Amino acid sequence: MQRQSPIELEGLEVYLQPSMTSQQEWNIVYSRIKEYIKNLADEDIVLYPEKTTIDRIIKSCHIHIQIKRSFTTDVILLYRDLSDYLNQEETLILLAVANEHGKVSTPLIIDLIVLIESVIPGTIIINGYLHTSDWGKSLQRLQNQDMLFFK
Repeated sequence: MQRQSPIELEGLEVYLQPSMTSQQEWNIVYSRIKEYIKNLADEDIVLYPEKTTIDRIIKSCHIHIQIKRSFTTDVILLYRDLSDYLNQEETLILLAVANEHGKVSTPLIIDLIVLIESVIPGTIIINGYLHTSDWGKSLQRLQNQDMLFFK
């Protein structure tokens, strides 16, 4: 007999379509993302940072962030050069876990989705559900940091 979990978790996968943008446009997005995350405190990246291990590598050529919890890991993997993505049709750049209500406990991932969509709409594919309140909170956070500049 299999034990039932009181919480159902769903995956949230975000794919970049490198062939749908130019290197020039991506440079703008990558620079904004790097600027945004380089000074974020742990509590700005994830809910309940005391229960989380955050590994960050932020370099000029790539950004790799792993958010490890006792039973899940969220991942952010971005490259500055679009040619570094092996799959030019769609490549996984953000991976998170959402609860049964669609709430993600890594606000930074939602922020990156909103930021990318605001600069180069239609460049990412989102597999999974985003809670509308998460999207609204992300818009507010990004606007407070003057990070949203719509085309």
